[in-house]
Amino acid sequence: MKKDKLQPGRKYLHRRQTVIDGVFREAERWIKCKRITPTGAIFSRDFEPRIRMTDAQIEREVYEL
Repeated sequence: MKKDKLQPGRKYLHRRQTVIDGVFREAERWIKCKRITPTGAIFSRDFEPRIRMTDAQIEREVYEL
């Protein structure tokens, strides 16, 4: 998703890929856009710390359904 299409206050699907113990895994979760910054955006999810993402991470990992 392009950063210019993000809307603060709206929820987006965050899909990321990682390797745990040599096993490739894909995780999904809903995150809420809090603020758009010059280098990316800040998201939040329930009681977790804020999530800072760069423009490249947003394009690769954030989806709108």
